[in-house]
Amino acid sequence: MLEDRREAFYHECVRRAGPRYSGFDQQSVEIVLNFLYTYDQLHQTVSRYMAEYGLSKSSLNILMLLRHGSDEGMQLHDLGELLLVSRANITGLMDHLEDKGYVKRTVDPHDRRARHARITAKGEALLDEFMPVHYRNLKTLLGGLSNEERQTIVELLKKMRSSMSEYSEALAGREPVSCED
Repeated sequence: MLEDRREAFYHECVRRAGPRYSGFDQQSVEIVLNFLYTYDQLHQTVSRYMAEYGLSKSSLNILMLLRHGSDEGMQLHDLGELLLVSRANITGLMDHLEDKGYVKRTVDPHDRRARHARITAKGEALLDEFMPVHYRNLKTLLGGLSNEERQTIVELLKKMRSSMSEYSEALAGREPVSCED
């Protein structure tokens, strides 16, 4: 299997080369590599069935934000911040979704510079069709884990993000430093 071969290759490289570098921690590298392999496999699987509905992660995210946002819609700027994509990317995503009839863009009557987006009935119908499939697939993908294991993973991932966020904030505004500082 390709995944097993790739994983074995990188783990062997790290095992052999890692100890040459100060600060090397085998377990930290193993966690990051496994996290990346898992994300890659999840991304490929989810992207495959999303494509059958003409969706990407970002387009689904936009539709969900608009569905659960206010009735007036959301400003494109706010969507961009929530999705963590560039304005150019938001424009392209919105163009695509609008061309398909899933969203409608309007000019804010109080601020002509601001643009709002709203989900359309066609976009709502797409979500109504897709989301049950998506939720069933996610449940199946994680079917080998008990509820307790799932909860443990949620807690550990939150803790991991918190640790990474603290380190990232510590680096903000400083000159580049090594991870050991």
